[in-house]
Amino acid sequence: MEVILQQLANFSILIYIVTTMLSMGLSFIPKQFLEPLKDKSLILKSLAANFIILPIITYLILQLIPLPEGLAIGLILMAAGAGSPFMLKIVQLIKADMAFAVGLMIILSLVTLFYLPLMLSFLLPGVSVNPLAIASSLIVLIFLPLIIGTSIKSKYNKVATRIQPIFNQLSSIFIVVVVILYLGLNYQDFLTVFGTGALISSIIFILAAFTTGYLLGGPSSSTRSVLGMGTAIRNSSAAFVVALANFSYQYEVMAMIIVVYMFSIIFMVIISRILRKK
Repeated sequence: MEVILQQLANFSILIYIVTTMLSMGLSFIPKQFLEPLKDKSLILKSLAANFIILPIITYLILQLIPLPEGLAIGLILMAAGAGSPFMLKIVQLIKADMAFAVGLMIILSLVTLFYLPLMLSFLLPGVSVNPLAIASSLIVLIFLPLIIGTSIKSKYNKVATRIQPIFNQLSSIFIVVVVILYLGLNYQDFLTVFGTGALISSIIFILAAFTTGYLLGGPSSSTRSVLGMGTAIRNSSAAFVVALANFSYQYEVMAMIIVVYMFSIIFMVIISRILRKK
């Protein structure tokens, strides 16, 4: 029974990833993805925040707060993957620059596609990772549904408008299913997580990520907020893909990914309310 539930949990992750990317693709036309490319300085700062500064911060956190291997891998996977679709939902709450948010998410996701396989060999010394398998998984599960969604949006706008809420709902349902199944199957591992320094590491990681993005987000408060959110809310889809392909039997890896993801959403919702009042 436990094996069946574990397989169901893994399958639920795949459904969550695909429906999330389809929902996002059905929401926007390709032209909107090119909008942020106009400000090259802001894009360079965005890339530096997500792919240079945050990994360095993660390394320093792991030096100051040593974690068991599985938890450290989970944190590193979250640090190496950027461009979370959930960022768009948070940006909507604060009514910030949505065009920049969409373009930023796409650019970060594209860079993650190449950055993640290449950098894991440096970030995880001694851990065997198949870059080709990771890249192919990211293409099939993340970018293929995105391309399909945007194609439908471009050619059949009315159809896209009608079915997008369905995939958005499925995405929300399956992330809840994933959390429940993994908590149920691995509750002992999750309990051990909170006694290892993982909690404080996650909080420092999330707040440092938001601060980094916010400070580098340019003179506009709108773009600062977007980059702060985009840096703090990591690409859990990419992290899940890598974890399933390489660490599916190391429950601590999944535990750390879910802990960081859940806390990032909680903190960013709180921060978004503060920013909205301002």
